[in-house]
Amino acid sequence: MMKVEPSSVLCNLKVLYVEDEDFTKNEMVKYLKRRVGKLYTAENGVNGIETFRQNKPHIIITDLKMPVMDGLQMIKEIRNMGYNSSIIITSAISDTDTILEAVDVGIIKYVLKPINPKELIHSMEKIGKEIFKNQLKDTILNNNIILDKDKKNNLEKKIKSEVAHFIKLHSGKGPRDLHVFIEANLIEIKAFDILTNFELYLISNNKNHSLVEYNRRLFYIEGSEELEKKIEGILDNSVKFCDIVCDCRKNIDRIIFSIL
Repeated sequence: MMKVEPSSVLCNLKVLYVEDEDFTKNEMVKYLKRRVGKLYTAENGVNGIETFRQNKPHIIITDLKMPVMDGLQMIKEIRNMGYNSSIIITSAISDTDTILEAVDVGIIKYVLKPINPKELIHSMEKIGKEIFKNQLKDTILNNNIILDKDKKNNLEKKIKSEVAHFIKLHSGKGPRDLHVFIEANLIEIKAFDILTNFELYLISNNKNHSLVEYNRRLFYIEGSEELEKKIEGILDNSVKFCDIVCDCRKNIDRIIFSIL
């Protein structure tokens, strides 16, 4: 079994970064994006909760003081929804009462601003190793753990190309964008702007959403064996179609496969 290297752990994880100050966010986004598997951003707690719901990140990095909804309230809302993602708080102030309140809702780390990027990454790597051990277990292809970022990105790009081609070939319209993320023994695929002109016409008067979503689910279910074979050819590993969620209002399809 391949050794879990700290520098490679983060490329298998999804991270949400919530920060309202543009300069700080832009600098940290550049730094984090090169090191984690998927990076999502939000500018306040309300947007953070919505982004969390859509993407279920493993680690949340959030500022405390933000407009609309602060970081602490966002954490409480996420905890109340039953999620236990690891949380790192960043703040320009050292407020004992706030820190104690944050500990009560389960933060892992408190980082004072200005953020030391290397220190932050070191903390994230330690958290990531625990996530691997306790939650993700192993991402295994032919008895090897996928940890190399370049290899993982290459596999995800190949899956993206095959699935996009499948959608366009059989529906007549390819997605505007398609995201693929290999996570533990799951492959998550999100296809954006996938509705055909005919489907858009059917839902234009706010009717027929359930009908269009039913037919899109049927589209993927009928094509699941073909998609399985395409992905198996890329991974050289058996996969199984698990689930499909179609959201016409957001124009997104979310497809899940398991790695066997």
